[in-house]
Amino acid sequence: MSHHAPKLAIQGVSEAGAERLLDYQDHPELDALDKLVVEYAIAVTNNWNKTRDEIFARLRAHFSEAQIVELTWRIALCGAFNRFNDILQLDVEQGVPQREAAE
Repeated sequence: MSHHAPKLAIQGVSEAGAERLLDYQDHPELDALDKLVVEYAIAVTNNWNKTRDEIFARLRAHFSEAQIVELTWRIALCGAFNRFNDILQLDVEQGVPQREAAE
């Protein structure tokens, strides 16, 4: 979240809101579409082998196929960068506030 908080702030999500982004279902700063995107990001990251057609039907109500591909690629790429940095124990670059990782 350290890398994404500044971009979320531009979109109107507070620092406290960014901290609890994964608690998206009851998040007061997210609209229904934001919540769907967070849900999908979690599915791409953690449940790629269990994701069902139902979420794609909901995504298609808001996004074109090309946009869904782009969204999926961006989510997967962020996950890859996070895993790369974590396994190599790379520090967050200067200027980005760092949070302690969950154990």
